[in-house]
Amino acid sequence: MSSQPPRSRRAIVFLFSLTLLLSADAVGAAGGPSPGLQIGWDGVRAGAVRYVALPGSDASTAVAAIRVSDGRVLRYDTVSGVFGVPLVSFDGRAEGLSRDGRSLVLATFPGPPAGGTTEFVVLSPRTLKVRTRITLRGSFAYDALSPDGSTMYVLQYLSNGANARYRVRAVDVRAGRLLPGAIVDRREPDEQMHGSPVTRATGTNGRWAYTLYGRGAAEPFVHALDTRGRVAFCIDLPWRNTQDSIVTVRMGLSRDGRLLVLRQPRIGRLAEIDTTTWKVRVLRRPVGGSA
Repeated sequence: MSSQPPRSRRAIVFLFSLTLLLSADAVGAAGGPSPGLQIGWDGVRAGAVRYVALPGSDASTAVAAIRVSDGRVLRYDTVSGVFGVPLVSFDGRAEGLSRDGRSLVLATFPGPPAGGTTEFVVLSPRTLKVRTRITLRGSFAYDALSPDGSTMYVLQYLSNGANARYRVRAVDVRAGRLLPGAIVDRREPDEQMHGSPVTRATGTNGRWAYTLYGRGAAEPFVHALDTRGRVAFCIDLPWRNTQDSIVTVRMGLSRDGRLLVLRQPRIGRLAEIDTTTWKVRVLRRPVGGSA
């Protein structure tokens, strides 16, 4: 029996594994307030192509670019280490692609706040080759990426548990290191952030990332992050004891981008936030989690 070239053999093994794994559509378990990682079919989409991370052999990760229309594998490669596509909110939103289409970020699960490390890899979506490896000491989760992929934003967890405290940090992707200081709302520089990311909306040009955070019985808030300007604003919402209903709230931007609209299924508009003044117009409060 004739032997196949190593590359062909690897392709057959990969495609066989892909057939088994894509149907699993597994989402990695979350660590603390982090939504975790997407490992499996869903991945993150850019136009007609979806990028997925799949568990490989020998502590490696298979990365593939798959055509959405017919599921054809357009290209693939392997990365040493166990990585996944980062989730940014508990409604299952995955991110990691820069708006210019030149960078794809994969992450490991956040390590413990003390003594652990968290790793990220930055790949070229065109070749799926690793361009940069970033290792951060402590517990970090991916948060956002600037439109040109030069700056990555991460959540640095300062404690464990569902009510873990954290701060937003910026990472120089090319240098592979944290930038000094935290990204805070300059109007309230000493306020400690805590809460779980419920849902995410992004501006049309990829500059602004808006994340709704739930905080149990306390007031939820929207974190507005300018990924180009490296500034953030926290907008409190005047609702208390909405822990059972806030999970079904979703956000979207008006066509001109001047309003961030919060909605709930079968209820409609709950609130509007002016994205230039951060003023909140409340229409109603969210209702029970079954709504």
